[in-house]
Amino acid sequence: MLKGEFQYALDEKGRVVIPPRFRRVLGDQVVATRGLDPCISIYSPAEWVKVADALLQLSTKQRDVMRYLLAGAVDIELDRQGRITLPLHLRQHAGIEREVVVVGLISRLEIWNYAAWQSYIEKAKLSAPQIAEQIEELRI
Repeated sequence: MLKGEFQYALDEKGRVVIPPRFRRVLGDQVVATRGLDPCISIYSPAEWVKVADALLQLSTKQRDVMRYLLAGAVDIELDRQGRITLPLHLRQHAGIEREVVVVGLISRLEIWNYAAWQSYIEKAKLSAPQIAEQIEELRI
């Protein structure tokens, strides 16, 4: 299970470290694509198959979702230091220049621009009562 958040900086080649605990789950290769929010989503190959299977179930009226996720998708191998190179088109989508946060979300990672992540968390804090209601509905 992928959980937690870790702050890193991209190096001059656009590489970012994948935290060791995440590498153990993901393996040596990942699939990166545009996130639905301004972030990059990272999947293990096995999880990506599940995403692809779900996309195949969409109707032709929902083809924009398929294009959005698949057109930006890239297979990436981790290097010996556990880093991945984030493609320019994905960095641009997420507004990533240097400081990032790598977030574990059970079956995928998200990589956010640090400032955008902080802004997102501040907005989430303001929504605490609504979040509490959703959690209560889940009975957790």
